[in-house]
Order: sequence, then C-alpha cells, then structure tokens
Amino acid sequence: MKPYCEVVVASILPVIRSVMTRELLTKYNMTQQEAANLLGITQAAVSHYNKQSRGSKVKLLEKEEDIMKMIDDLTKNIVDKKIDAKGINKGFCEICKNIRKKHLICKIHEDIYPSIAPCQECNC
Repeated sequence: MKPYCEVVVASILPVIRSVMTRELLTKYNMTQQEAANLLGITQAAVSHYNKQSRGSKVKLLEKEEDIMKMIDDLTKNIVDKKIDAKGINKGFCEICKNIRKKHLICKIHEDIYPSIAPCQECNC
C-alpha cells in the first residue's frame, strides 16, 4: 500500500503544478520555457502539465475555490518575485495542508486502495 505522502507526490503536487503552469501560460502569457524557468522544471514538463498528461486529476481541485485561490496567489507571488524559495516551499505546504484537511487526498487514496475506505490517513 502506498502511504498518503506518496499519493501526494504522485497525484497532488502534479495537479498543483499543472494549475500553475496553465496559469503562467494563459494569464501571464509566458512561453513554456519561461514558465519552466520560473518553476524550476523542464520545458517538457510544462508541456505535459499543459496537456494534462501530468497532473490529470485537476478536476479534484477545480471545485475547491479556496485552494484554487491559494494556488493563484502563490503563482502571482512567484511571478511578481515577492517570494523566495523558502516561501514557495511554504506555499506548497499550506496548499497541501488545506487539501489534507478537506480529505481530498483520501479520495485518491481510496480510489487506489478501495479496501481502506473510509480512508483516515490524514487524521484531520
């Protein structure tokens, strides 16, 4: 069984990056290379996120206005250079904490391992 942290790394972080990437490309009119440089990932990764071949569980978060706003705010702060690497890491952690409080990770975990339903890994 995958621990919930592995579910976050495999499913949640790519979703957050996918949302950020699409925002950088559309709202901020960046090229894929500019978005890649800003996020510290490759242009190929940006392309995958943009096509949703990575981070394909975006629908899970799109319904969550507060989480989408957190992602939007973090993206804006990165673009405006109002945040350093530690701040970016903290921003990702805060987003994940809120996702965890809403038991959204549990939904993915239950999809992977139906036998653990109801998932209580987050203990929130």
